[in-house]
Amino acid sequence: MHDQAMPARVIRRARILAYLEDHPGRTAYEICVAVDVRRPNGSVAGSVFQLLRDMERRGQVVATKEFRTQQGRQVNLWHLAPPGTPPPPTSPPSLGDTQRYRARNRVYQRRSRARRRGLAVPVAPAVRGLPDGPACWGADPDLFFPLPGESADPAKAICVACAVRVECLALARARGERFGIWGGVDLSAEAGTARSA
Repeated sequence: MHDQAMPARVIRRARILAYLEDHPGRTAYEICVAVDVRRPNGSVAGSVFQLLRDMERRGQVVATKEFRTQQGRQVNLWHLAPPGTPPPPTSPPSLGDTQRYRARNRVYQRRSRARRRGLAVPVAPAVRGLPDGPACWGADPDLFFPLPGESADPAKAICVACAVRVECLALARARGERFGIWGGVDLSAEAGTARSA
């Protein structure tokens, strides 16, 4: 299957390059309509745009920006790259991007672990059923479900200032929650203590 897909991609590139040679300054959609480039599943515009971006990284085409009033936004107009055009430099991800990527992966890992254990997966601090205005509303849910070895102090610090702390703990106990920080109490630690006794 891989061998069959590769020649089609090469043919699509050749058709796009030939079209841009005669019709420079076209949008990805215009190229798509003129060349009739389609993926096997029938999707059109997205595949052409991705293909053009890949060709740009290889130094085959370049894009210029132009404001189109009928679309109300800037669009990329594609041209053949002049001979000897070096590919654009690729910058490594910034430290902030890397940290956001890692944080997002930690969230996904925790949710996946909770699902495997048969636990309810928190979308936000699970304070549904409480009056409006808990202090944790909008806080990172991972703070309230620390992994083993992580500190629960940041979550407990938020709970200290909460007006519904007592109700939160009562609600969590009524629902049988066994994990997480609820009303400033680490129910995971409580469950571990009860098991060892």
